Amino acid sequence: MPCRYGSTPDHRVRVEMVEADLEIGFSLIDLVETFPGDRSRLVADAEQVYAGIFARLNRFEPAQRENFEPLVRELRRAIDLAAHFS
Repeated sequence: MPCRYGSTPDHRVRVEMVEADLEIGFSLIDLVETFPGDRSRLVADAEQVYAGIFARLNRFEPAQRENFEPLVRELRRAIDLAAHFS
C-alpha cells in the first residue's frame, strides 16, 4: 500500500520513529523548565534520544536525512542551552 512518503510502509515507520523521537527530545527539554531540579537527568535523557535519532538517520539516504536536519539542529541547540543554563 502506498504511503504519504511515497515509499514502502517500512520507510514510513522509520520516518515516524524519527518524528516521535524528535517530539520526545523536545518534550524532555521543555520539562527542564518545569522540573529544574531534574535538569541533569532530563538533559541526559534528551542526549540519549538525540543519539538514537542520529543513529536512525544514518540508515536513511542522504536526501531523506536532509528533511530532518533543521529539526535535529534545533534539538541539539535546545539540549546545549538546557545543559549550560542552570
